[in-house]
Amino acid sequence: MMSDEIMVYAAMALVPAVASVGGFLALVAVHRRSMSVLLSCVVFVAAVVVGTFLSNRLVHAFAYLLRGDGALAIIAAPVTGAILAVPVALVFAVALVVIARR
Repeated sequence: MMSDEIMVYAAMALVPAVASVGGFLALVAVHRRSMSVLLSCVVFVAAVVVGTFLSNRLVHAFAYLLRGDGALAIIAAPVTGAILAVPVALVFAVALVVIARR
């Protein structure tokens, strides 16, 4: 694997990873009843936005590694990462419903 491919894959994986951590912490807070369901949704959306921003900054920081078609990763990596966060959002929603019903 080339160094630019590793950087692009890391940037794409960053968004769902940050969303997972933010969602998990929000679910723990809802389970302990220290946070409302609505506020946990806001925390999750903020985690996705922060993950996308960090992914964008990572790609821009190592943009000198990109060559040829890899330069498209400056736009594609954060967007693809946000798309990969959709399954995380679905798991978060199901877990939130289960916790809220208890």
